[in-house]
Amino acid sequence: MSIETELKLHFAPDDAEYIKQHPLLLAVQQDEPKRLYNTYFDTVDCALLQRGIGLRVRRINDKRIQTVKTAGTVINGLHQRQEWETEIHGDIPDFKLMPKNLLPSRFLHKKNLKNILPVFTTDFVRQTWLIEFNGSRIEVALDQGEITTLTNRIPLHEIELELKAGSADNLYQLALNFQEKIPLIIENRSKAARGYGLYNPCPPQFYKAHEITLSTEATAEEAFAQLLWHCLAHLQANEAMVLYGTHPEGVHQMRVALRRLRSCLSLYKPLIPASTYTELQGEFKWLGSILGMARDWDVFSLNLQQMEEQIDDPKILADLQAIALDFKTRAYTLVRHSLTLPRYSRLLLSFSHWITKRTWRDTLTGEALLALTQPVSDFASQILGQYDKRISKQGKNLIQLPPEKKHKLRILIKKMVYGTRFFASLYSGKTTREFSKSLATLQDDLGVLNDVNIADELLTQASIAADAPVRHFLKGWYAHQQIAHITLLAEHWHTFQQQRAFWK
Repeated sequence: MSIETELKLHFAPDDAEYIKQHPLLLAVQQDEPKRLYNTYFDTVDCALLQRGIGLRVRRINDKRIQTVKTAGTVINGLHQRQEWETEIHGDIPDFKLMPKNLLPSRFLHKKNLKNILPVFTTDFVRQTWLIEFNGSRIEVALDQGEITTLTNRIPLHEIELELKAGSADNLYQLALNFQEKIPLIIENRSKAARGYGLYNPCPPQFYKAHEITLSTEATAEEAFAQLLWHCLAHLQANEAMVLYGTHPEGVHQMRVALRRLRSCLSLYKPLIPASTYTELQGEFKWLGSILGMARDWDVFSLNLQQMEEQIDDPKILADLQAIALDFKTRAYTLVRHSLTLPRYSRLLLSFSHWITKRTWRDTLTGEALLALTQPVSDFASQILGQYDKRISKQGKNLIQLPPEKKHKLRILIKKMVYGTRFFASLYSGKTTREFSKSLATLQDDLGVLNDVNIADELLTQASIAADAPVRHFLKGWYAHQQIAHITLLAEHWHTFQQQRAFWK
């Protein structure tokens, strides 16, 4: 049994020759191309898949290799999983050679083995190079072919960077090196995952962030890396819904993931080199603005639906709804296009390299480096205390604050909401949840008050005249919403001020 660590990237068919001509590959001996024909086995209802197990038989000329893989983890294209390979004598699995205790004994009963059948195949030509890169030994595999079921097939054009020895951060660095000349896109799905998707197509799903548990023994730096990977996984989990689905929650969750990630960077700003912080926030702001535009049109469209249900003559909004749909469609087109750009993949690759290598250490002073080694609970208590003071100071005379200051306060509150959730596992559960809930309620109230400003911006984008009747109608509707929330805001601010600082 071994642990397989590899980075997968998709390329356009026309770029295969450019990859082969890359200087790093020309400098080493290329292995003879091999045709790999793989048959994947499972039950009709995919019982092995449900247990996180992949089973295949690979045919290489006269050899047959049985491979068993566990689901493992996939973050930003980096696949890590357990793998067992055994040479066998036929084209069907030899279940006697399966790893012990990997499957319940009932699976291996003779009458049940008949239910494990071929479900799809991958048939491709592989060209490989073994290179030394920054002290690591990495196998570069260029795969071109197709994935096939009885009824469907899809092309396969993929480059795999497999770590044979050394540090995983060099996989990202090598990918960035290739991407300087070739537009590579991160591939988070294994060949098996794509095969199963072809065999049993399922609509894309959206994913909310799950709770994160930090060890009280962790340093501030260890927690930082864990939180960043957590946010990155949340972001990429929603890519499929954004690219191929229709549910608006995909864009929403991807945007939430990005906000969580940027908030994590803000919380740790004192421990990040200033130039790096500015560069990262700038790139993530680019992505956030694209996602934000799509989300704004989503929310605006939902608000129009609510208005329509509450008025006597829905025709008043008919033209505006058609305009909103058009702008929303264009915003989604831009989002999808942006996720397929090399810029997006390069951002994720360079960010993953930054986390893996922990290059924030490179230009920090001794005092900041020492701060990274402090217990995460000490760091969390200090940061949360600072944010709490800033919120209390900026929130004085909250109701009378002008819109731009309310907006800044909402952003500050949002960062602390994410902070309390990031560090919640370090503190008493009930008190932490009550504080975070109270804070999130304030965020929602301020968000409703900000909706009118966003609506004005969208109407301006849509070239709706300032004196158009529909503008006056919308201002009235939003004003009604604001009046209700102003009263609630005062109550919720008072409740928040009574909350105990759980980190003390």
